[in-house]
Amino acid sequence: MKARDTLLFIVIVLSLLGVISALFPEEGVAFGKRRLYFPTIEDILTNESGSSASALQRVKEIEESIRLQRYQDSIYADSLTFYTQFFQESPSRIALPGNNWDYFNDLFKDFDTCEERNEVIHILHYGDSQIESDRITGYIRQQLQEKFGGSGPGLLPAVQPIPSISVGQTASENIERYIISGMHQNRAPHRRYGALGQVGMMQGESFISVNARNLKNTYENVKEFQEIRLFVGQPGKNFKAKLISGKASPKETVEGAAKSPVKVYSWNLETPVKKFSLHMSGSGEIYGIAVDGTSGIAMDNVPFRGSSGTFFDTMDSTVLASMLEELNTKLILLEFGGNTMPGIRNQKMIDIYRNKMSGQIAYLRRVCPEAKIILIGPADMSTKVNGKLRTYPYMEEMVEALKGAALENGAAFWNMYEVMGGKNSMIEWVKNSPALAAPDYIHFTTKGAERIADLFYESLMVYYDYYRFVSGHKK
Repeated sequence: MKARDTLLFIVIVLSLLGVISALFPEEGVAFGKRRLYFPTIEDILTNESGSSASALQRVKEIEESIRLQRYQDSIYADSLTFYTQFFQESPSRIALPGNNWDYFNDLFKDFDTCEERNEVIHILHYGDSQIESDRITGYIRQQLQEKFGGSGPGLLPAVQPIPSISVGQTASENIERYIISGMHQNRAPHRRYGALGQVGMMQGESFISVNARNLKNTYENVKEFQEIRLFVGQPGKNFKAKLISGKASPKETVEGAAKSPVKVYSWNLETPVKKFSLHMSGSGEIYGIAVDGTSGIAMDNVPFRGSSGTFFDTMDSTVLASMLEELNTKLILLEFGGNTMPGIRNQKMIDIYRNKMSGQIAYLRRVCPEAKIILIGPADMSTKVNGKLRTYPYMEEMVEALKGAALENGAAFWNMYEVMGGKNSMIEWVKNSPALAAPDYIHFTTKGAERIADLFYESLMVYYDYYRFVSGHKK
C-alpha cells in the first residue's frame, strides 16, 4: 500500500472513531446487566487526571484576580472596567436576575448599618452533608462577623445529633426530635417545623445545654455570645423556661409577641458568656435557639444529610414566615443538588428537579420577601465511567438547569462547579497535598471547605465593594 493510501486510511479510521465517540452516549449503552462504553475525544486528549489544564491552577488564578483587583487603589475608569469584566466573565461571578448589579444593595446597606442600629440580622445557610458540622458556613460567618460585627454560632436546634466544630450541645431525653428531610428523617405528625426544618417536642421537665468549643478549627467569633432567644410553638399554659449561665442568677423567661405562631423567649446577658443551659417545664414545640451577639451578623448552619432541598414548600408557611421574620432574615443560601446527581439518567430527570427547585425558591420568596436568595450549585463529583474516574454525566446540564431555576425566580446563582475548575476538577482536589477533598470524590476536607468558603466570601465581597464604589461616586 502506498504511503498516500496508508495516510488516507488512517485519516478515515480516525474520523470514524471521532464520529462514534461524539455520538456514543456518555453514560454508555446497557446490554443486559453490563454496560458498553466508548471513550470520548476528551478521554483521548486529556491528561491522566482527566483535565486538559490544571483545575487548581485555574482556582489560584481566580483567587489572585479577585484579591489583586479588590485591594488596589485605582482610578474610576480602571475600577469600573474591573467590575464590568468580573460581573461578565469571571468564573467566580454571581449570576444575578436580570443582570442587575444592584441586586444586593439593600442587603449591603443592612450589613453596613446593623451594628450602629444595635440590630442582629440573620443569614440562613441551608445545604446537604457538604456543610455539616459548620463546615463552609463557619468560615463565611467568621469573615462576615469580623467585617460587619456580630458573634455567636447563630441558630441551633433543640437536639443536635451531629457534632459541630463550633458548639457542644446536650438535651434531655424527653425532647423528641423531628426533621423534615434528609437521610435520617423522622417526620412530625404536623407541618410546623420552623426555620431549621426540625422541631423538638417536649413534655415535662426538660433542659438544653450549649457550650462554645475550643478546637483547633473552631472560629473565634463563635466562642462567646450574649443574646439568647428560644423559639417555641404551641406552648402550654404552664410552659416556663429559665436560663442559667455560670455564676449569674437564673433568668426567667421574657416572652415576645403573644399573637405570633412562634413565641420568642429572650435573654440579654450583661456580659458575653461561653456556655448556658435552658431549663423548661410544661409542653411546647422547640423550633430553635438563636445564640448571638447583641448586634451585627448571625449566620446559621442548617444541614440536611442526604437531602435534595425540595422540602421547603411542605412546611407550614405561617410558622416558617413568622420565625424568619423574628430572626430578621436578610439572606438565604441554598446549597443543594449533589444528592440528586447519582440518580440522574437523562435531561427529563434534570428538568423535573429544576422545576422542583424553582418551586422551592418561589416559596421562600413568598414567605420571606425581605431576604435575598443565592442558590449555590453542586460541587464537582466523580464516578467511574468506563473504568475511569470522571465527572458525573449530566453535571453541567444540572448546573445550567439550577442556574435557570434561580434566575427565573428572582434569586442569584453561584457556580461552585465552575469555580472549582469545572469538569474532573474534583479529582485534582482529592489528589492535592494536603487533600482538599475526601477519597469519596464528593465531599470537601476541612481545608477544602475553607478554600471554597473563601472563594464564595471573596466573590460576594466584590459585589459589596462595587456597592460602596458606586455609592461613593454618587455622593
